[in-house]
Amino acid sequence: MLYTAVTAAAAGVTPWGRAVFAEEAEVGVDSLFQDFYDRMGSADVLGAPLTARYELNGRQVQLFENFLLEHWSEHSGTDYEVQPALLGAKVSGNRYFGQSQPFRDSSQAIYVPDTRQSLRLGFLGFWRDRGGPDLFGYPISEEIVDDGITAQWFQRAKLTYVADRSPAIQFADLGRTWQRQTQDGLAAAYEVDRPWATVPGGSTRVRLVITNEGTDTWASTGDDAVTLGFRWADRHPPRDREPPASLALPSDVAAGEQVELTTSVKMPASPGQYRLQPDLQRNGEWFSAKGVAAPIADTHAQLAEPEMRVGLLDISDDNPGVTTATITSTQGLRILDEGGSEMAELAGGQSVVIQRDVPGEQQVVQLPDDARDTTAGRVQIFPLEGSLLRLEETAPWRTYRGSFEFVWLPRHSSAWLVNILPLEDYLSGIAEQGDYIPWEALRASAIAFRSYAMATRAERRASNLVFDAAGSTRHTPTMFTRHQIYHGLARELTGTRLREAVADTRGQVMTYGGETIMAVYFSRADGRTRSWHETWGGAFKPWAVGVPDPYSEGQTLLGHGIGLPLRSANAMAETGANGEQILASYYTDVEFNAIY
Repeated sequence: MLYTAVTAAAAGVTPWGRAVFAEEAEVGVDSLFQDFYDRMGSADVLGAPLTARYELNGRQVQLFENFLLEHWSEHSGTDYEVQPALLGAKVSGNRYFGQSQPFRDSSQAIYVPDTRQSLRLGFLGFWRDRGGPDLFGYPISEEIVDDGITAQWFQRAKLTYVADRSPAIQFADLGRTWQRQTQDGLAAAYEVDRPWATVPGGSTRVRLVITNEGTDTWASTGDDAVTLGFRWADRHPPRDREPPASLALPSDVAAGEQVELTTSVKMPASPGQYRLQPDLQRNGEWFSAKGVAAPIADTHAQLAEPEMRVGLLDISDDNPGVTTATITSTQGLRILDEGGSEMAELAGGQSVVIQRDVPGEQQVVQLPDDARDTTAGRVQIFPLEGSLLRLEETAPWRTYRGSFEFVWLPRHSSAWLVNILPLEDYLSGIAEQGDYIPWEALRASAIAFRSYAMATRAERRASNLVFDAAGSTRHTPTMFTRHQIYHGLARELTGTRLREAVADTRGQVMTYGGETIMAVYFSRADGRTRSWHETWGGAFKPWAVGVPDPYSEGQTLLGHGIGLPLRSANAMAETGANGEQILASYYTDVEFNAIY
């Protein structure tokens, strides 16, 4: 079969790496691509060839009506020797289409963590039946209305739906679209300085250098003037922010010339990790809509990181045999009374021993050389610069970031040694997940740990309690129901990937109805999780309902059964799920928001 296309000799490459097409030449499917073409459905799927084989970006390619096929010589002899190119991404110009909130998969809809999009109903069935990611790649948009037609974009293709058409779902002719785009002389390259992080509602500077890689001059004035516009390119709701104003070009920009533009962008009023997409436009049309890739720059609006007060040691009748807190440091410490007056400064390795005096309701501070002091208030211990504090009674963990406070609690006839430190440091010391589990399971764990910590912190501070969470069942038995297993610096010595996951999810928590949920979690499920009410009674919590858990089928329950089963999180991450999808599968109808 012969098709109107271009000869091999006529298909060249421009200096910016795009094919040049000739008219009215006849060509068939090249032998290099014939097997893949036949296997994937021939013209019914890929469409007719539009070019002969040619070289593009170092690979042999052939353009068809619906797809661009690439030859990967390094995969010779495998199913991946020929692959569809990322034509959907090329034709869409890296345009941002919005993202889906993660949700629990069903037979009618799935969440795709790779691109944070979803597939539903007819498009999902069509995608599954005709090759899935091997042919289409993953979706890069939700179902949208594009030029008046229901459509969905994929990394390698585009589908359209028209109810009264047969068949109703068809491939869009992206090959022809790309052919037109490469012939219209429009091209640009962007260099964007990463915007500075700032406070919510603050302003950040954005600097760009844009090169005209097309053939036409960009006019700075007149009806065809080119301007630089901006879009927010993330899943945060647009109601809370306005896009930055457009910028005019300072002068005409001829082919091959550059222009430098700088502007100030006002950040949204809520903290979060945002993304900003600069994009040129002319006559109200974005360049990205004509296949010119627009960059996306990360921008951050951040509040100060909260502190966490962690009860490390319970000195009470509930903790037999523990009567003192023995504190040392790596490079020195200072001891202050509650009023801020210095009681002593010790060198690295020197010990201070603090104990409660129950009848006198005061603290006894025993210093080196048998010196003793007493105080009726709290005792504060601060490390000197570069030093870390140690609490011998919690050995083998014993070493901690931040400062200490020894607090007497008359109501409980007990005293506590409290660790005060930034929240992200606290989360990095939680020992309830290993360091070598899949990355997305660590991200899910970090968000769950933070959500639980912040909800517990808010609840306890509303009651004016002296610490936010207890550090373990072993050393803090009085508060065993309000703890996360926290080992301080010892957790980081087993690996730093949890700290990296904490940093990657900075400030992110799960919310329901605008409130951070108390995201309890446990070790292992038995094929299902439990609702809060089923296990603990009390008011129904709509985010904590029982759900099926296929990752724990045939196992026995280990823990209370509510929320995230940590072992199932690890197994789900192994299948390719991302952290948010894992969490959305076990906490119902939650949203993900940054709170600092």
